[in-house]
Amino acid sequence: MTQAPQAADSFQQQLAGELKLLELLATGATLEALLDAFTRSFESSFPEVIGSVMLLDASGTQLDMVAGPSLPAAYRAACQKVAIGPGVGSCGSAAHARQTILVTDIATDARWHGFAHLALQHGLRACWSTPIIGAQGKVLGTFANYLHQPGAPEPQQLVAMQRSAYLLGLFIERHHFARDLAAQQAALCESEARYRTLVEWAPQAVAVHRNGELLYVNAAAIALLHGQVAGDIVGKHISDFLHPDDRQVALERAQMAMVQGSSLQLREEKLMRLDGSMALVEIQSMSIQYDGAPAVYVVAHDLSKRQEDEQTIHHLAFYDALTSLPNRRLLMDRLQQALLPSGRKQRFGALILLDLDHFKSINDLMGHEVGDALLKQVAERLQLCVRKNDSVARVGGDEFMVLLESFAVTAVEAAQYAEMVASKMAEQLNIPYTLFDACYTSTPSIGIVVFKEGSATRDETVRKADAAMYQAKAAGRNLIRFFDPTMQAQALERMAFEQDMRQGLEQQEFVLHYQVQVNTQGEIIGLEALARWHSAKHGPVPPSRFIPLAEENGLILPLGQFVLASACQQLALWAKHPRTANWTVAVNVSARQFAQDGFYDSVASVLQSSGANPQRLKLELTESMLVKNMDAIIAKMNAVKALGVSFSLDDFGTGYSSLSYLKQLPLAQLKIDQSFVRDLLTDANDAVIARTVVALGHSLGMKVIAEGVETSEQRQLLTEMGCDAFQGYYFGRPVAAADLLENISQITL
Repeated sequence: MTQAPQAADSFQQQLAGELKLLELLATGATLEALLDAFTRSFESSFPEVIGSVMLLDASGTQLDMVAGPSLPAAYRAACQKVAIGPGVGSCGSAAHARQTILVTDIATDARWHGFAHLALQHGLRACWSTPIIGAQGKVLGTFANYLHQPGAPEPQQLVAMQRSAYLLGLFIERHHFARDLAAQQAALCESEARYRTLVEWAPQAVAVHRNGELLYVNAAAIALLHGQVAGDIVGKHISDFLHPDDRQVALERAQMAMVQGSSLQLREEKLMRLDGSMALVEIQSMSIQYDGAPAVYVVAHDLSKRQEDEQTIHHLAFYDALTSLPNRRLLMDRLQQALLPSGRKQRFGALILLDLDHFKSINDLMGHEVGDALLKQVAERLQLCVRKNDSVARVGGDEFMVLLESFAVTAVEAAQYAEMVASKMAEQLNIPYTLFDACYTSTPSIGIVVFKEGSATRDETVRKADAAMYQAKAAGRNLIRFFDPTMQAQALERMAFEQDMRQGLEQQEFVLHYQVQVNTQGEIIGLEALARWHSAKHGPVPPSRFIPLAEENGLILPLGQFVLASACQQLALWAKHPRTANWTVAVNVSARQFAQDGFYDSVASVLQSSGANPQRLKLELTESMLVKNMDAIIAKMNAVKALGVSFSLDDFGTGYSSLSYLKQLPLAQLKIDQSFVRDLLTDANDAVIARTVVALGHSLGMKVIAEGVETSEQRQLLTEMGCDAFQGYYFGRPVAAADLLENISQITL
């Protein structure tokens, strides 16, 4: 793609070339020489193209090539007496249709049938042709650009071609009317007026001065200098508009332009506007004849405007105009980068392709306004389902792509995350849409392919995602399908298991088991509430399987609320019996549960409805929850503590919390993680860590409990370290509340 600065340079070069050609026109050069020079000038502005000019003969039915200095001689010779018509190459078609014809691949375009071999044998693969139309609307010929590779013009090139065709019409008509002096004079006046109009309304600021006195400014120059009319500026000296810091140098440059004749100068200047504000501009100047005397002229380009233009061009090139999402071109670039080997251990990512089911029916029956509004809402919903570094793009019509950048160390991990994201998207897009006061439903068919860095091409990856998406459509629509059958089976199994888990919560298949916590005297001081799932379909399901899934799909929120409510109800029942009245119950709180705005209200509500003593409730948090927003966490903990509830920090030593914050947290207890207790007797480092946690907790006024205690030797060593309480299989496994009292007598104390 031609970048904006290069496009601006090409445009400036084109303007400079046109000025020189106007001077050549004034010398009386032949039409052939003029067209040849014009073509060469255009090629210098856009080096990737080969220019040519063909003129219509007197009969108005055939074209002859009169300028094509960079084309092979044999090809130019063959391009004589070419009939115009709808299927006669690019130029014959353009002259016949009176409109620009863009053939991006000569080898496959039907308009070149019968002529393609001639172009291809000379290495010509694309041809863009625009008709040259005179002031009276008559087709005079064509201006064409050839390329050695298939391709389409950038917007700047297309504008330049059409502008060139316009100017060529002026040049050609001037020579045609030379046969009739009166007609020639009339055409010349009209051409000059048209060119003056072109300059007057050019987007660049144009000014003419002689010895510093401003003689002419166009509308863009008036606007640039914040004037109202030309009289605000004409007649003043250029020094009135030059920044004091650059005034002397700028005047010297202007004088140099007069001395050096018609040579082109390019420079940056700081201008002072009429209102006192400053403008940084890029100026091109050259000497010309103005009203019969030498003067200095092409052009001031506002650099701030150029930056805006660059941003606009970039947005148009890489973003979808309707949704403002990245377009197919940008997503393909990002996918290409994601597939490159990173030099580290290769990682896995995923590409998701989704298509809206039956969108065409909505678009056709309800109108494009409704369809466009639906696409905008789809784009907004999709962006809610991904991380910041993932890419959501509209790649055409009702198709969207989502690139999940390389993030996983295994294909299974990548597939699990991709399936989770796709499920979120399906859930979001199944919610009805309100469009123009009416309700509509639209569902997606989603295809997923997992890729590994450096192991596949971009096009291959897209084809696989496309195939998976069509599998989803073929299977009944509103479905998710993986390209890999193994991953598809795993995804289906995972989705089914998640659905079973949801039903398990609804059908009260989840229960609480309790594991005792004892002090150094062997007395039971409390219990930890642990969720257990007795599935009617799967049997007993270990927490290691359902807890991580619940964390990912959000079921941890209703599960956590169930655990909290059930534990408080049990706590209230134990308070009625002397033997259990002093027991505390510890409840694990997930990061998502604690982060909810209504967490305080839910704890307060459960305590009130259950009648449990808040001083017997202990909430266990993990270190990983304390990484972000520490001030907000402390404030929320203090609010809950005011209810009478205490906090314990679980898995201490395995997370990332700062010791500087630890003393600010309203904690009553630290829990030594079982990973340090397991090898306490054989690993000196674990023993040091455990001893340090005990000392740290006591120094901060906290009790310390160790989990995972399985032997009397571990208990003895922890006791010697000063640990306050213990929990683990040595004292008993988790059991249901109904079985707890029966098992107390069997607990090893």
